Amino acid sequence: MQLTLRKLAPALVVMTLALAGCKTAPTKPGAAAATPDTAGQQQPSGQQPATASIVEFYVAQAQPGAGLVELSLPDGKIYLQQQPALTRADLTEAAALVDRQGANFVGLRFSEAGARKLNEISSQNVGNMLALVIDRELIAAPKIGEPLNRGVLAFGVPSAQAASDIAAKIRGESAPAAGAAPAPAPAKP
Repeated sequence: MQLTLRKLAPALVVMTLALAGCKTAPTKPGAAAATPDTAGQQQPSGQQPATASIVEFYVAQAQPGAGLVELSLPDGKIYLQQQPALTRADLTEAAALVDRQGANFVGLRFSEAGARKLNEISSQNVGNMLALVIDRELIAAPKIGEPLNRGVLAFGVPSAQAASDIAAKIRGESAPAAGAAPAPAPAKP
């Protein structure tokens, strides 16, 4: 397996977060609903399966081990299991988020079956990482700090544009054109 590191930030963001206190960043209205394709991957309605990104989650650790794939990063190495633990088929939602302090995140919500897998995987791998790989590029490797039993996961990214682009790729949509004006933010209650 040959993976590359997506150049989003000087260092790979490694953290665990809860979605509490986050709000969804503006997205395009009327986004197509996702449906499974023949391979079990989520595809937006009307999009050709061949154009959708491959979204996979791998359990990863900081130390080498038998059967693990080494991936070099700017600040060290991580070692991924050879088979994905979760895929896009296990997700129901991916959204660009921003917290009250203005930090940007990508928030993921898992299906009922995906949430069960996430809980089992995270319970057995506290202290390891859950690496998100899109089209063979490592996007993030949040550290598993505790069992993830709520069916959600969020990871930090350096900008709102990065969050929107990554969430769109995960949903199987084309990323918005660079320089496209974002939709106005909804009024706060």
